[in-house]
Amino acid sequence: MDATISKVLVVDDEEGLRYVLQRQLKSAGFDVDTASDGQEAVEKMRETHYHVVVSDMKMPRLDGMGVLAAAKEISPETDVIILTGHGSLENAVAAFKAGNLFEYLLKPLDDIAVLSTLVSRAIEQQQLRAKNQQLYDELQQAYIDLKSKSEQLIQVEKMSAIGQLAAGVAHELNNPMTAVLGFTEFLHEKLVNKDLSELTEQETERIRSAMKNIVMGAHRCRDIVQSLLRFSRSTQKGCFSEVDLKTVLKDTFVFTEHMLLRHGISLVSEFDESDIQIQGNSGRLQQVFTNLILNAQQATPDGGQVTVRCRRTDATAVIEVSDSGCGIPPDKIDRIFEPFYTTKDEGQGTGLGLSIAKQIVEEHGGTISATSPPGQGATFAVSLPCAAPEAAMRLSESSAA
Repeated sequence: MDATISKVLVVDDEEGLRYVLQRQLKSAGFDVDTASDGQEAVEKMRETHYHVVVSDMKMPRLDGMGVLAAAKEISPETDVIILTGHGSLENAVAAFKAGNLFEYLLKPLDDIAVLSTLVSRAIEQQQLRAKNQQLYDELQQAYIDLKSKSEQLIQVEKMSAIGQLAAGVAHELNNPMTAVLGFTEFLHEKLVNKDLSELTEQETERIRSAMKNIVMGAHRCRDIVQSLLRFSRSTQKGCFSEVDLKTVLKDTFVFTEHMLLRHGISLVSEFDESDIQIQGNSGRLQQVFTNLILNAQQATPDGGQVTVRCRRTDATAVIEVSDSGCGIPPDKIDRIFEPFYTTKDEGQGTGLGLSIAKQIVEEHGGTISATSPPGQGATFAVSLPCAAPEAAMRLSESSAA
């Protein structure tokens, strides 16, 4: 907004003063129009955008207060400088309250050049406001983009975890499915083209046993699929409901235990007897615990142990994931929740898992920390606020039903 293209409107019912003010402002490089009263000024403001309006206070048809009101309505970013030969504290206060007023000056001006300085200053402040607004808009858009990218990273990390666990899920499904198929083939062999009345008591009992095992295997497959669905759904930030924390952990074990067993690592769970319900997102919480267990597996040598503890302390749920690995070096433990920071070998991790886990835990109003005594492995502790008693009661009743 250079002075040579900045438009100024001079409003005064004294023709001689209008001419003097116009000449002074033009000599300073402004594009200047004039109006003989407030009404004419309003008409011009409706046709042309002015950066600054220099207006007398007392004029026929419409006075300076009317010009202030019109400027606020037509062009809120336009600044108004009032020039008056009848100044009073009351009028000055009223003008400032009206809005858009940049300066209130008394006639006659001792140095008319001061007007050019004030107009320049008003335009500079407009430029600053415009720049600040631009920066604010850019910052807001950057924040929106960052939130979107953050959600995408969370989803990418989840897909990465599912990829690592695919073999375990396949194994968990394969065992009951193999049993179901085996018992189904047995029933087909025994029952097809055979009179049921000819079955011996021993054959009848074997058929009953086979049918029972088929039902158990089908239920196991259903439980695994439901666990996978709970992990994959409701991942959008803020989609909270009443969640049984122990169910979330048990669902996590369905996918992670086989991965640990493949490396000769045992998974031990230690849960207290209290009901632990929270307001949360089961899919996102399961992502946190999956990440912590997989991290523990990667840090634990074959034949080691990963322990998951869950307890309630007053109104807080505490989940600890411990491994029997070599631990985290003291000079690195303070950085492990930083994005893209990893202590693993190149190609073995994105460095996003723990930072995303921290973000999700904090979304739930909780905290996550790590401790690693020398030579004793590492323990990650997640603390989450429990649901209000009435919410916990509803969830407990619905689970029992």
